[in-house]
Amino acid sequence: MLFRKMIEEGQVKGNLKKVSSDTCLFKSGNPNKELYYLIKGSAQVTPVGGAPRKVQAGTLLGLPDLMQDNYSQTAVATEAAEVLCISKDELQHMLQQDAALRLYLIQQMSRHVMLTSASYE
Repeated sequence: MLFRKMIEEGQVKGNLKKVSSDTCLFKSGNPNKELYYLIKGSAQVTPVGGAPRKVQAGTLLGLPDLMQDNYSQTAVATEAAEVLCISKDELQHMLQQDAALRLYLIQQMSRHVMLTSASYE
């Protein structure tokens, strides 16, 4: 909710894109320059060696790789969608200035880790 509110208030800037079903947003191993906030639609996220997981609007895609040079997962739109493409550098800069955003993203990363580890148990 916090992240969506920050987008609506113009605190998080990015390029809004409409994508069709089966559009690859990013691929494992490719350079990580952007994160994608799924505004409308759904996507499938597949980590290397892991099980695919469907995500809905309101999800920040690429978050586990925020501090990495390359993506460790692949994300594909599973239906027509709207995504906000956010520069990784811009988001990292915002994290240095906004404690609430840092806490929110840590919570989201923690949730992602729990979902990922549950798929291996």
